[in-house]
Amino acid sequence: MTKTVSVIGIETAEIRWIRLLVSLLRHPDPSVPELARQALLYLTEAAGKRATSHPETLNHAG
Repeated sequence: MTKTVSVIGIETAEIRWIRLLVSLLRHPDPSVPELARQALLYLTEAAGKRATSHPETLNHAG
């Protein structure tokens, strides 16, 4: 029997993407999880650069 786990911050529509990511990371061919890991690192870095490259769009007024 499978167990369900609640994850704070994950929306219902995002669950399928999480499942896909987990399946890629658990893939038996070792090159698939490594490629998925490298893609995640790239996306994380790109998102960080995007967040810092547009400071004028931030509203600090609260």
